[in-house]
Amino acid sequence: MSTNPVSRIRLIGSAMIVILTLTAVIASFASVGPSGLTWAWLIGGAAIGYAVLSAIMHLRHPEAAEAAWDEQNTAAHRDSLIFGFWAVLAVFIVFLVLVLSGRLDASMAFFWLGPVLGAAPPAHYLASILRGRAE
Repeated sequence: MSTNPVSRIRLIGSAMIVILTLTAVIASFASVGPSGLTWAWLIGGAAIGYAVLSAIMHLRHPEAAEAAWDEQNTAAHRDSLIFGFWAVLAVFIVFLVLVLSGRLDASMAFFWLGPVLGAAPPAHYLASILRGRAE
């Protein structure tokens, strides 16, 4: 794990978003735990808390923030956003086929796009960190 506090917060925040989202999806499929709306509030609250903490760390450690956003990390972040776009597009097309064939309700398809949209970029970024392409 990096000693840079901004990079450390980014790693912990990304991992937290992915873990919460996967837990919500698994709990929904297993029909255990709170409702989908409660999970949405939990994930959204965690994401907002992560954003606030990240902003505070950027203000408290400007030199560390600059080092945390070097060219390699910026490229990994950009690649994560691109991956997230294509992941959502692929899931959207699958859901569109299922909705048009009558196998999935449109409101449920819209609901399940949220976890993909929220977790795909942080999951890719975590993979970049584990591969050594980001910090």
